[in-house]
Amino acid sequence: MIKHWGKIHTYIAVGLFVAILVIYGISYLNVIKPLNAEMDSLAKEVSIYDKQLDKLTNEEETDVSADLSEVSRKVPNSKSINNVLIELQEIATRADVSIDYIGADEELTVQTDEKEESSVLDESSYTLDATATNLGEIDTFLDGVTNSNRLIRIDTINLQHSESDVYLTITFTAFHAG
Repeated sequence: MIKHWGKIHTYIAVGLFVAILVIYGISYLNVIKPLNAEMDSLAKEVSIYDKQLDKLTNEEETDVSADLSEVSRKVPNSKSINNVLIELQEIATRADVSIDYIGADEELTVQTDEKEESSVLDESSYTLDATATNLGEIDTFLDGVTNSNRLIRIDTINLQHSESDVYLTITFTAFHAG
């Protein structure tokens, strides 16, 4: 083996040890430390997403029950065509819109099955022709229809604009309990 261990061998051994430490330090600073920082930031991001998911699932349950109560409030127990017509006439009067024609189309039945109960919603389709002097009045009328006390879905909207008047034709569906 080695019989003579001299100063040069000691300097070489110490130099190799220092070189190994320098290489480890450089690789730690350039590779390991950034990977640890990235792993920590990903862990924080995952915890944020978990909190948001928990929050959304809790809010979703309360939102669904609030939406369901709002819909049940807007769906009357009977068809009551007269109430639909009266409400549309009041909205038109507030918006300075003249209703030229209202016609009822066929009545459809929509069956909705839920886990605990099944309910039947009937829907009646209507066609309405109206005239106004400007688009602002038509916009006010449409806002009134969409924000009415009944559950109404607007199916089609047709606007025609002449020099003096604006003509509106809408097809909408009003829902009622069966």
